[in-house]
Amino acid sequence: MKRFLFAFKVYYLVYVLLAFNAFVNEKKYMEWATYLLALWGMAAAAAIVLKYKEYKDMYNIWLIIGMIMSYVLSSLLSFRYGVTENIKEIVWMICFMFVLYSSCHTYTVKEMKKEFSVLAAIWIAYCSVVNTVSISMVTWGRSYGLYRPENGQMVEYKVVGFNWGRLWGMYDDPNHGAAIAVAAILLALYLLFTIKNRYIKPLLVISMVIQFLYIVLSDSRTGMVMLGAAGFLWTFVLLYRRLRTQEKGMIKRTFLSIVTGLLVACLLCGGTYFSKQGYNIIEKKVEASQKKNNPASTPNKGGQVGRKSDIEGNVSNGRVEIWKSGLEIAGTSPVFGVSFRNIIAYTEDHVPDTYLINTASGFKYDSLHNSVMDVLVSQGLLGILLLAALAGNTIRLMKRKLCAVRQEDWHFAACSFITAAVMAVGSMFLTMVFYLNAPQTYIFWLCLGYFVEILQRGEERG
Repeated sequence: MKRFLFAFKVYYLVYVLLAFNAFVNEKKYMEWATYLLALWGMAAAAAIVLKYKEYKDMYNIWLIIGMIMSYVLSSLLSFRYGVTENIKEIVWMICFMFVLYSSCHTYTVKEMKKEFSVLAAIWIAYCSVVNTVSISMVTWGRSYGLYRPENGQMVEYKVVGFNWGRLWGMYDDPNHGAAIAVAAILLALYLLFTIKNRYIKPLLVISMVIQFLYIVLSDSRTGMVMLGAAGFLWTFVLLYRRLRTQEKGMIKRTFLSIVTGLLVACLLCGGTYFSKQGYNIIEKKVEASQKKNNPASTPNKGGQVGRKSDIEGNVSNGRVEIWKSGLEIAGTSPVFGVSFRNIIAYTEDHVPDTYLINTASGFKYDSLHNSVMDVLVSQGLLGILLLAALAGNTIRLMKRKLCAVRQEDWHFAACSFITAAVMAVGSMFLTMVFYLNAPQTYIFWLCLGYFVEILQRGEERG
């Protein structure tokens, strides 16, 4: 059973990472890989249900099942707007919310750590390769796109490479790419704290530099906020723990930890900004040199990082308008929601003039770019209440059990919590965690399950 679940988690991780690789995700074999993931996920869920006596006491599991059932109810009530897509959504929710979260309940702590290290190594290795290639696309991937034949002509269907002042690289979306890179930094930091191999540690540092450079060049403000949150939380946790051993007063150590954490967060965010400006200065000099050496040539322009024209007059880049639309839609079905996969169809029928489906560019948004708003619109107040209960219950467990975490488990618990928390921060500006079958969603539920399990056990058993 444990080997079956571990193999599923390895396959699932590789799948979601490739699913966000623009060069791979629309290949025919990915379609078959999706079917295999769904079947394997349902088999894993069935195996857990058959042994429900071993899993029924896992913390939060009934609230998670409640959230899934709430989505099923929303889907049934909005079935006339679509059925197939919601069935797919329910399958994915079961895979990441139920299977990933609960699967570690029968593991020993040693087994959890070993599994996490393997999954972290896969994530870091993949991101190091993909983001190295992505960074190289600053030179050869400008105005780059992927094309396919349609009606006898090659038509661009994806933006990749370096476009519109941002490095997309090998991803469909630079914001998701940046969020994945932040997770890679957190996982590399955990391995730096825990592994003893002195030859691996430099490779982890190099990997962290690669992820940082991708975040800078992606010009993702979501990635920058997540990086700042990661710096704040790791600094706060490390310093608070150290000051506690020195028997500092709670108010003093909390204040010092918060101030230092904010300073580190500002340094990281400032580092992304100044790194971007430094790159732009170098890029300007290169373009000027090209023009000087060959005045008749046209320099390879478009290499500046930044989106001043894109966000001028709209700092949120449309997010505020999207959230307002979310409230308008939620107002038409406040209790049970409209189901995530039916948002566009439902909105066209009930709120046809709202911004979500009436942007100036003609683009229709199928998500709210905010997880809380996604839940409100998709599952209504019932979903929000279950989400609040899940968060509150986890905080309550932290207050009761955090001090009972064993010394040797501390880094594992800290990384699990911080990784899940940083993904949650990112989900305030980018749809993930609840409905999108993405790497960030995967690592959120995996780490939340680890963290809750470590807290629940405390010093009871290893």
